[in-house]
Amino acid sequence: MVTFFRSTMAWQAGVALSLLLAGRAEAQPEAASAAAQARAQLAAQANTAFREGRYADSREAWLSVWQLDRSQVAACNIGALSYRMGDPIMAVRWLSRCKEIMRAPRTPDERALYASRLADLARARQLVGEIRVVAPTGASITIDGEPAEIAAGGAVAVLPGRHVVRAELNGAAAEAEVNVPRGETREARLTPRKPEPKAPARAQAGSARVARGGPPAPPASRTVVLAGGIGAGVLVAAGAGLFALGEVELRAGIKAAQSAGPNGCYLPSPACDRANAHWDTMETARAFGAASLILGGIVAAGTLGYALWPRQKAEIVISTGGVAVRGVW
Repeated sequence: MVTFFRSTMAWQAGVALSLLLAGRAEAQPEAASAAAQARAQLAAQANTAFREGRYADSREAWLSVWQLDRSQVAACNIGALSYRMGDPIMAVRWLSRCKEIMRAPRTPDERALYASRLADLARARQLVGEIRVVAPTGASITIDGEPAEIAAGGAVAVLPGRHVVRAELNGAAAEAEVNVPRGETREARLTPRKPEPKAPARAQAGSARVARGGPPAPPASRTVVLAGGIGAGVLVAAGAGLFALGEVELRAGIKAAQSAGPNGCYLPSPACDRANAHWDTMETARAFGAASLILGGIVAAGTLGYALWPRQKAEIVISTGGVAVRGVW
């Protein structure tokens, strides 16, 4: 009887323990099911917004899906929507991420989708430039003062033009200015270094004597200085105006490319021809603008040097402990 009672109690305890463990095991599938339902609901909202032409709302929904599940479907859809919205920077960033995590296609439908995403990525890259940043591991990278999101291989998609790349690490910094043409990649190699401390001024024993002499030279011509200043100002102003024209042509080209339809410039069209014409004008304006700014700087430097150059001879005699150094300028 005692044996039967003990066996009965053991059986009941085992059943209770089994039920407890089963309850715990069921809690995890319920949590996973709730997350899956949230993802499915957001995906349904994104698909509905896409069918209704609300691309921005659809992209926001897919971004929320990405926060829950970093899947290739979310990344690929965010990139494709960004391309159709005329946001080539986001398109390159997310389609590159889509390419990195997308599994090898197995079915004809998957192969067609994979090819479509690669085509979108290639077309988006033709609208932007890329900066490949080479910097020590752990360095903080900014482009034009904004934190840079670096993709695989160290590439960052940027709008065509000049950009300032900066790397900071443990109080040291390095900076470089990079001119990125449309559809091309430029490299920025940055090695942060701390500024060298200035050496303290040493007290010099002995005496120093400066003697000035010689016939005075004629003063700088005011006409030359005035003409040089006006010329430098005109060249700088022309350069700035050409760069502004380049920005206008860039935006006009992007707008023309967007008007080509959802497929962009995958197929030739008059809108794409207009876009290319605007971008060619942009590159020409920027090239002449850069040349004008450089020439203006040269003229300004030459004028300043002419105005400040010493107009008389001077002799310096420095004696320290019986050693003398003489120079004339």
